[in-house]
This record gives sequence, C-alpha cells and structure tokens, in this order.
Amino acid sequence: MSFVYSVLCLPLITLTVSFSVAAGDYLTKMMNIISPPQSQLAVSVWDVETQQDVYNLNDNTLMLPASIQKLITAVAASHQLGRDFRYHTQLTYNGEMIDEVLNGDLYIHFQGDPTLKRKHLNELINTLKLSGINKVSGNVYLVAAESKQTRAPGWAWDDLGICYAAPVSNYIIDRNCVKASLSPSKDSSTVSIKPIYPITMTSTATFDASIEVKEAQKHFCELHMQRFDNNHYQLDGCYPGNKSVRLAIAVNDPSIYSQAVIADLLSANNIVYQQIKTTSKVNKQQTVIASHQSELLPELLKIMLQKSDNLIADSLLKQIGSSYFYKNIDHTSDLKLTQTKDEQQSDTDNHHPQWQKVIQKDGFIVGAKAIEHIMRELGLPFIEANIVDGSGLSRYNLITASQMMSLLQLIKTEQDLQYIENLLPISGQSGTLRYKKYFNQPPLKNEVAAKTGTMIGVENLAGYLNADNGKQYAFVIIENGLSPKAKKARLAPFSALLLQTINDLP
Repeated sequence: MSFVYSVLCLPLITLTVSFSVAAGDYLTKMMNIISPPQSQLAVSVWDVETQQDVYNLNDNTLMLPASIQKLITAVAASHQLGRDFRYHTQLTYNGEMIDEVLNGDLYIHFQGDPTLKRKHLNELINTLKLSGINKVSGNVYLVAAESKQTRAPGWAWDDLGICYAAPVSNYIIDRNCVKASLSPSKDSSTVSIKPIYPITMTSTATFDASIEVKEAQKHFCELHMQRFDNNHYQLDGCYPGNKSVRLAIAVNDPSIYSQAVIADLLSANNIVYQQIKTTSKVNKQQTVIASHQSELLPELLKIMLQKSDNLIADSLLKQIGSSYFYKNIDHTSDLKLTQTKDEQQSDTDNHHPQWQKVIQKDGFIVGAKAIEHIMRELGLPFIEANIVDGSGLSRYNLITASQMMSLLQLIKTEQDLQYIENLLPISGQSGTLRYKKYFNQPPLKNEVAAKTGTMIGVENLAGYLNADNGKQYAFVIIENGLSPKAKKARLAPFSALLLQTINDLP
C-alpha cells in the first residue's frame, strides 16, 4: 500500500459508508479533504464511455498551462502539417564541378529542424568530398528564412541561458545547446568546453567547500551567467562544494554559431572555400548534392510529449504558422533544382524544395495566431485563451481547464488524432511520468497516460486514467500559485491525490 493511499484510506472508507452519492458529489466532498490551502486549482473530469462530465472546479478560469500546452501544439501540428510532415536539410550547388573544383557556390539549406545534429551536416559535406571536390571557388551560403524572433514573449530572463530555453531559429545544430563543465581551480574556477563547440566562456566563479549543495540558497551561494555578443559567456558567483559541475548552455546567436560549425566541418573535410555567409533568398539554379530529413511528425511529437521537449514544440509552432498563413501563397523564388537520376529516385524529400522567399512575419506571434485559428476551426472553445508559444514556457500563456478538456475529448473522438493518446507518457513506464513519485507505484502505476506541466509555481497534469471500476476518465488538473516551500512541505502532489480519488470511484 502506498503512503498516499494509506493517508486517504480512512477518509475514503468513512465517506463511502456515510452516503451513497453520485461521482461528482463524492469528488466534491473529497476535494474538501485533499485540496491544498495555498494554491489555486482548476479541475475537469470526463467519463470517456458515457461522454459525460463527472466533476468541474473553476474550469472556466484562465490559468498558466506550462507544458500541458504541448498537447495543443500536437493537435495543431497534426491538423495543419499532417502526419507525413518532416524537416528537410539539403546541400546544393550552382555552377560546374570540374576535376576537384566546384566552380560556383555551395549552399546548405536549413529549415529549423530541432533534431538536426552536427553529424548529419558532416554527412552532407562528406558527400561533397566523396564526389572528389576539394575546393569551392565561390562562397558557402547557409540558407534559411530569417528568424527575427527566436525567443517568445514571456520567457523568464533567468531561463534564457539554459538549454531548455534555447533560441528557436531556422539555424539549429545539436539543439543549439552546448555542454561544458565548471571545475574548481587554485584561484577560482575553470571552464572546460569541447573544441567542437564554437563558443567562449570565462569564469570568476568560486567554489566553497564549506557549503553543502542543499544549503547553497541559505548562504546565497549561486552561480550567475552573463551573455554577450558572438556567443561569449561570463560566469561569476559561487558554487557549493568542491566537485565539478556540468553545464548546459543555450547558444545565444544561432546564426554565428552555425557558421562556425560549418567552417569547422569544411576544414575537417579539407575543403577550401572563399567565405561563409547567411542568406534568406537564393535565385540561382542549383543542383542537389545530398539531403537529410528528420523523422516523421508522429515521432517528433512522441519526443516532444515524452520528454516535454520545448525546442521541438516551438519549432513546430513556427512551421504551423508558416503553413497556415502562407500555404496558399506562392513564395517560391526563382530557384530551380536539378538532380541526378540516382538522386531523383533515392529521396522523396528532393521533390519538396523548402527554399522559399523569406517570410517577414516568421515567428512566435504568427504561430500562436495560427494555433488560435486552428482550435476554433476544430470547434474548440479557445476564444478567451492566450496562446504565446508552443511549449508552454511563456508566462503569458493562459488557458482554462475546460479548454484543455475539449482538446482531450477531441483526441478521443477524432480518428485522425487518436494516435496522440498513445504518444503520452505512461505512469511508471515512460517519459516524464516514468519516475514521478506516487505515479510509479500502485494504484496509479501503468494506469495514467498524461502530459505533465511544471514550472516554478505551476504543477499541472492532463490526460487519461484507467480506473479500477473499468472506466476511463479524461482529466485536467491545473494547480497554480504553488510556492517552492509549499511544494516541499506537502505530503504528496495534489494531482496524485485527486487521481487516486478518481480511481476509487464506484
């Protein structure tokens, strides 16, 4: 018997013996016992079989969704982009290949693939090397639609240097995230970064061996990071203990970073060229040398939902915006692609040229507005919702439990969207619910498929519960105003208490 269940056991028995009531009344009485006194709650519970509401509390109150917002992004992406959508990155050239020289320019076309890695780009460039080319007489151009807005309004300033808030650009390599380590040294500390990461970081931070990690805040021992131009960073402050600490640093300028990575890869392949430049528009006829494509949309959504991946969510948001507002407008430039016979039959992505004229309104605003339109087109009551990004990272997002419930109902009833339920984390098995306390033990283990949503002051959960009575319930649990101290002092998460209560419905 779990600790939480033993806490609830006596009240459950008492209430069950005292009255025989409808499920909604039962939950109302139990909420008086399990509701936290400090935080604000919004709850909606729906019986999947009967398609009837079971219980609602403050379900029309706008609240911070955090990462349960990714469910909205998943539905919008499925509807707008389709399950066959994937990102494309291609290497092309104009001119002629004579002997070992490419007499012309080389182009690398980026589409903002959040899963694109350095090794994928190296494979593209290596294809050029295998063609016998050692020199490009012209320039190397990195081609992508311009991204003026790489961070959404409402992202916390403190998050911007951390990888889970990496900038969402059309230039993405290795998640725009750099791994480093900070180690104590004689004078202060030393930063170690692998040479493959073209950033610089200096440090005046000190380690204090007299302070334990859990006591750091009490002694005001905290690290601080400043971000400067050209992907330069400065660390200062204090870190407890005397052991090295791992760092995950968000790239500040993706364009400059990408140019540096490509320069390194070309050098590693011994390919000589004039300059590396970025551009948003190409009007010259080109030939495809090599292509890389991401996984299909369902696999991208699985990663996004399982790992609560912000970069995938917000990259898809931008794709949704571009597709929704510009799909019926001819943005194709004068660029024409030519291919060899082998290339024509080897890759379907070569038939989908992605290099279009720059869309000046590329960004979070366009994507968020597109999602609002899509939700209304799907018949969902999202008129009052405030959608700012695709990840839920923005503090400006506002939705209601009723709106989220309408989305869960749509996933259950719309055949083309039902697969999304199977992508959700499962309690005690996968994703963000695999090791979550009270969800990785009976009675909730293996019975909850849901998206978590957590940030400072917020702890939400939305998904489906297979209850002991044989029924399946869709649920939305939004808890805002949860202070770190209150969270630490509580016996168990409110979401776990409520789901255990729903599980015990007769």
